[in-house]
Amino acid sequence: MLRLQLRTMCVIAAALVASPGFAQISVETYPKADSQLGERIGATEIADAQALIETLSDTIRQEYTAGGARRDAHPKAHGCVSATFKVDDDIPLPLQVGIFQPSAQYKTIIRFSNGSPNAYGDDHKGDTRGMAIKLLGVAGPKLFADSGSPDAQDLILISSPYFFVNDSHGYTEFFQIVDAGQLLPILKIPFILGWQGSINAYKMLSQKISNPLLTRYYSVTAYQLGLGSDRQAVKYSARPCIAQNPSVPEDAGKNFLRTAMRDSLAAGTSCMEFLVQARGNTGLDVEDIITPWDEDEAPFVRVAQIMIHQQQFDTAAQNAICEARSFNPWHALPEHRPLGTVNRMRRVVYEAISDLRHEMNQ
Repeated sequence: MLRLQLRTMCVIAAALVASPGFAQISVETYPKADSQLGERIGATEIADAQALIETLSDTIRQEYTAGGARRDAHPKAHGCVSATFKVDDDIPLPLQVGIFQPSAQYKTIIRFSNGSPNAYGDDHKGDTRGMAIKLLGVAGPKLFADSGSPDAQDLILISSPYFFVNDSHGYTEFFQIVDAGQLLPILKIPFILGWQGSINAYKMLSQKISNPLLTRYYSVTAYQLGLGSDRQAVKYSARPCIAQNPSVPEDAGKNFLRTAMRDSLAAGTSCMEFLVQARGNTGLDVEDIITPWDEDEAPFVRVAQIMIHQQQFDTAAQNAICEARSFNPWHALPEHRPLGTVNRMRRVVYEAISDLRHEMNQ
C-alpha cells in the first residue's frame, strides 16, 4: 500500500513534469531561466533532469511491453470531452495577451483523469485528479508544437493548489528511491520532502471527489504572460460555475467518476470558469510550488468560461482517440511560456518519454 501511494506521488510528479533513445541535455538545449521573472536554475538541475529521464525510461521499459506502453502520467482517464473555451468580453486590459483576447473562442478537448499509476484503480480511493485542456485553432508558432495538432495550446491543471517538492535534486531522488522499491531508502522520503512537502503529499493523496466536472483545478506552476519588459508571472485555475459537492452514491462502482461525467453530460451542459492569478509586484516566488500564492495578495480573476456541451463521449472510438492524445504545457505560444524548475524539467523529460513511448508502440 505504501509503495502504491508513493508510486501515485511519482505519477502526479510526472504529470507536472509531463508525459521518455536518450539525447544528452546540455546548457544550450536546456530551457533558459528568466531572471526578470525570478527563475533560478539550480546547480544540479540539468544533471537531475538527465537522471530523471533515465529513471522514468527504465521504469516504463520494466512495466510495459512493446506495443503496450501507456502514458506514464495520469493513465486512468474518466474521458475526453469536447467543449468551448470563450474569453470574456470584459477581461482586464493587463491580461489581454496571447490566447486571452476579448471574445476569443476556441474549440476545446478536455481530458479528466486520476493521478494514480493504476490505470484500473478504484475512484473511491484518495487521489489527485487531473484536468488537461487542449485549445484548438490557436494561431502562431508554439514553443513545442503538438505534432498531432500544431494549432493547439495546452493548459495542464490538477486538483491541488500546491506540490510536494521544489528542488530538482529532491525531485529526481524521490523518483529513484520509489522506483527502486527498497524499504530503507523509502524511509528517507520524509527527509527529502521536508515537513511541509510531506504534509502536502498526504493531502494530495487524500482528496476524494464526486464528479470531475464539479471539482476545482490549479496549474500549481507559474507561467509567463506577455512578451518584452512588461511580461509578468501568473498561475491558472478552473472551477465550476456553480459550487456543488454532491455525495458519492453508496452503490457506486470503482469507475463512478466516469459514470458521473457521463450522466451529467447526458442531462445537459456543464459550465466552468477559467481564472488567472497575476503575481503583480507581490514578490511571490515562481520557483516555490510547495506554497500556494496568497490569494489576498494576488487574487484569481475570471478571464473565460468553459462550456462542456451535452454529449456522449464514452464510446470505444472516442476513448481510443482520448488515449492517443498528448498534453504538454510547452504546447504554448511564447506569450505563455512555462516558468520554474518543474516546468523546465518538463520540457526535456516530456520529449524523451514521448519518443520512448512511440518507439515501444512502433
